[in-house]
Amino acid sequence: MYCGWRARIGLIMPGNGTNPEYEFHKYAPEGVTVMTQRVLFERVDPEGLREMGGRIDSAAKLLATAHPDLVLFGCTSGSLIGGFGYDLELIKRMEGQCGAKALTTSSAVLMALKALGAERVVVATPYVDRVNEIEKKFLEDNGFEVLNIKGLQNLDPDLMPRTPLRQMYHLTKEVLNPAADAIFVSCTGLGIAHGINMMERDFGLPVVTSNQASLWGALRSLSIKDDVGLGKLFTL
Repeated sequence: MYCGWRARIGLIMPGNGTNPEYEFHKYAPEGVTVMTQRVLFERVDPEGLREMGGRIDSAAKLLATAHPDLVLFGCTSGSLIGGFGYDLELIKRMEGQCGAKALTTSSAVLMALKALGAERVVVATPYVDRVNEIEKKFLEDNGFEVLNIKGLQNLDPDLMPRTPLRQMYHLTKEVLNPAADAIFVSCTGLGIAHGINMMERDFGLPVVTSNQASLWGALRSLSIKDDVGLGKLFTL
């Protein structure tokens, strides 16, 4: 049968990563194919993230040759590091290169939190404080109250895919706040989708992760409504 007969998603991801590719392929519904293109990523700081963002145009142009229905820049901090509206700028650039719909992880996270009716969130990340401050302001500028945000202080992008679920689980427990109505665990480099349902049961709140939100946002943008079993978000 024709590959991607239902939808073809082009995924642009940090070159060091493995988990966006793995989780998209693992959880994509029948008939949906995922095609990946990597971009160089050297430092998880504002400068390194901006440099990576400058490389997505050529990646989108290459993916265009595979005729995707949608192209996604699968990086959370890299798609918000320029502040309010930066994700929309990246979307416009990708659409100009590939002639298809485009989305970023940070845009998908905003969509997911709104779909869940969240207003007050807590955030766990692997990032350094400089990046967390920018992420906090991005979320607040988009209408969410960030009650708490804490990171692992990782500057090396190679560390992101090596971060275990147990470490992010315990970091998430540290940021919990009784006034929160959703949890956001940020970074597409993390391979924690398999822990979403457990975390929702243990913490009593809907959990949004970067790869989960990215896949959900891409599928819903393509009018695909499957529930792939990744938490409350996929029931919406």
